[in-house]
Amino acid sequence: MTDKKKPYDYDTDIKDLSSLEEKKIKCTVETISGYKNIIKIVIDHSLIKSNLIDKEEEISFILLIKYNHPLSPPILLCTTKFSVPELSDGRDFLEEVLLGPWVPRRKNSLKKIISLIPNFINNYLQNVGEKKDLKIVGKYYLDNSYELNILKMLPCLYFDEITEIVAFGNDKRVYDEKRIIMITEGFILLFVEKGIFETQKLKLIFWGPFTSLSLMKQIKNRNVIELKWKAKKDKTSLMRLKTEKDEEIFEILMECLSKKKIDFKVQNESSGGKKGELPQIDIVAVEQEISKLEIKIKIKGKDGGNIENTRQLMNLYEKAVQYYSALNDYRYQIYMRKTKKLFSQMTDKELGIKKGLKKGGEGGKKKGKKGKGKKEKEKLKGDDKKDNKIEDKKEIKKNEETTKAKKEEKKEDKKEEKKEDKKEEKKIEEKKEEKVEDKKEDKTEEKKVEEKKEEKVEEKKVEEEKKEKIEEKKVEDKKEEEKKVEDKKEEEKKEEKKEEKKEEKVEDKEVEDKKLDKNGEKKDNEKTEDTTKKNEENIKKENKENKKDNSTENSEMREKFLKSGFDLDLDDD
Repeated sequence: MTDKKKPYDYDTDIKDLSSLEEKKIKCTVETISGYKNIIKIVIDHSLIKSNLIDKEEEISFILLIKYNHPLSPPILLCTTKFSVPELSDGRDFLEEVLLGPWVPRRKNSLKKIISLIPNFINNYLQNVGEKKDLKIVGKYYLDNSYELNILKMLPCLYFDEITEIVAFGNDKRVYDEKRIIMITEGFILLFVEKGIFETQKLKLIFWGPFTSLSLMKQIKNRNVIELKWKAKKDKTSLMRLKTEKDEEIFEILMECLSKKKIDFKVQNESSGGKKGELPQIDIVAVEQEISKLEIKIKIKGKDGGNIENTRQLMNLYEKAVQYYSALNDYRYQIYMRKTKKLFSQMTDKELGIKKGLKKGGEGGKKKGKKGKGKKEKEKLKGDDKKDNKIEDKKEIKKNEETTKAKKEEKKEDKKEEKKEDKKEEKKIEEKKEEKVEDKKEDKTEEKKVEEKKEEKVEEKKVEEEKKEKIEEKKVEDKKEEEKKVEDKKEEEKKEEKKEEKKEEKVEDKEVEDKKLDKNGEKKDNEKTEDTTKKNEENIKKENKENKKDNSTENSEMREKFLKSGFDLDLDDD
């Protein structure tokens, strides 16, 4: 008896996930549009042995179950920035976790997949720590649809609409194509809407790692960013992106590339200033200290990032700005943006403490001056206090003015954003109308194409029918030939049977003749026997008669001799 395999039961597979809580893995099953279920996974930090993780950041993944599970594999995505380099950029890590392709069997249960995630993280971070040559881990699926609500769950750096300038044909015609760009810390992805009736689904048409970038160029006058990618066999491909937010995107890309220390070229058509004298600053050491302090402040949080670290970080940002501005390098804008961001995040207390430090420094200098007498010293102290109060008032006014200016700038930015949104909405509506018209034209063309296709199909059908008839004739001819051959074979068999019957008859005759011959011989033998018997009888009779005659003769002779006086012994013979 063979054991039959049990059929897969999805409900039992889901119920088995509750046993993972003992292994410090929490799973929650939810419903979501586009998929059968979504399983949210949270892994405890104690399961990860590496020190390259942020222990305050949650380690979370999602497992997307398709409707035809287990025939099609699930998708495993990371949703938090718990490590450096990060994994939360939309890559599917299922095959890396299973160490092989998906097989639709019971052994690849959901429980097994989730239980193997900590091993995958440990191996990946171990390779990062040992600084091995890391290949791109995980997969993106080109021309596949991605749910918009899933992409919004990922902590990307930038996600918005953009236009790509695309050239077609040998005549170098240029078209503006609507795209949706997604920028992570390691990749650039371009999506396109799948259709008018499927606005919640996006199709991936391009993805590229920052390590493949060879040139990045900003054309401010036209709000264009050009990206040159390294391709196979020492070839390059050019991408042109057009957006009103080109400065923001360019700064994000520059920051990502500088963090990863990737060698690339930067061009900026609007930056034509002269280079200043290069300050004597060890920029490598400055950037190393900046990265260390940024990590400290990020790990410790708002409460842990003390005043000394923030002050030191501000000073380092200023040095980096001085260095790169002297080189006319675009990276000085990155550090300018970082200083503004850090300044906006600083509290009033931190700003007040900074003021006190400045006052103390100035007062110390003044106190260091030598006076002629005590009165002069007291006057200087009073003057210092007055100066400090005046400076405090001036700084307070400046802060108030800056806050007001920031509020006004924010209001203006919001107004401009609203205007831009309205413009974009109008553009979107116009594009939709254009698409509808294009679709109508496409439909007419499609009808013509379909008619031509139908004509071709009919012609093909006619040709196929002719071919079928020819083939049928061939088949019939073959069948007739086969029948003839079979008939000949049957006739030959009949003739053979007839010959066999004739031979049998001949044999029967020979057997009968032999029988007859035997019967004749028997009769002849009987006749000869009868004749021999008769002859023997006759001979016997003759012998008897002869004996009788002899006996009579003997008796007569005896009588004669007796009469003569002789006694003769005469035999009867």
